[in-house]
Amino acid sequence: MYFVDKEYSDHATFLSAGTFITNQSWIHKERVIDSYEIISPVDSTLYIECNNIPYAIESGEILVIPPHTLHRGIKYCEGRMKFHWLHFSATNLMLKTEAEVIQEISDNNPDKMVILPIYTNKIDSRRFHVMFNQLLDLYQEKKMKSYLDAYLTCLLYDLTSEIMDYLIQKEFNGNRLQPIQDWIRIHAFEDITLEQIADNFKYNKNYLSRIYKENAGIGISEQIIKFRLKHAKELLTETDLSIIEIASEVGYEDSKYFMRLFKKYESVTPTQYRKTFFYKHYNKK
Repeated sequence: MYFVDKEYSDHATFLSAGTFITNQSWIHKERVIDSYEIISPVDSTLYIECNNIPYAIESGEILVIPPHTLHRGIKYCEGRMKFHWLHFSATNLMLKTEAEVIQEISDNNPDKMVILPIYTNKIDSRRFHVMFNQLLDLYQEKKMKSYLDAYLTCLLYDLTSEIMDYLIQKEFNGNRLQPIQDWIRIHAFEDITLEQIADNFKYNKNYLSRIYKENAGIGISEQIIKFRLKHAKELLTETDLSIIEIASEVGYEDSKYFMRLFKKYESVTPTQYRKTFFYKHYNKK
């Protein structure tokens, strides 16, 4: 589960922060507070129950406790215990399932979103701890409230970026990329656009462009070019169509542009490619 604000615009307010340290046997007390709290252990494991769900939070993981939620320790922590804690208020965070969050990302502008997991081990904890310590220093130096709120926003956006990257990767590792790639391959020789592809698969075009490149390694425009040139090479070696006809066949009415593009990607002109490979494929007995 995740807390999501799809139109975040500095709605969070910094309240307080600190680092808890003990070398004695210790258990988190039972309490309810009226703000959000982020807890991230540095040493040892924190055993805590939140909303009747038990957690064993280790170093490098975070737990977000929502306001007015009962939470308490469920097991004593032996030896050294150290964790960072951060309290803040927020007005527009809504609880969403993972599927709902992924849909929100695809339907809206992800640059405006804040996404906080209730629990995660999918972040770079070193980065989080560096940013937390900088925020804690500012708090202890009694910097102005607007400064603290702004830095809190940076920290929340940084967490959001990591969670969003994780969700996008997880979603497209679930084979969602393949149908899009197949559709592009089938329609590559038509005059298709990013907007058409996004509309067909019900995605925001900026989101689709981003996740396609992250997962396929190339952008959608380049993917179309590669499909077109692959077919062009087949036509060059297996038919006697002219260069102009082949250009038109694979989606380029401007044959000169097609030839420049072909040379850019293949390092030879279409004519040179045909001379090199034609005899291997065309009408050979």
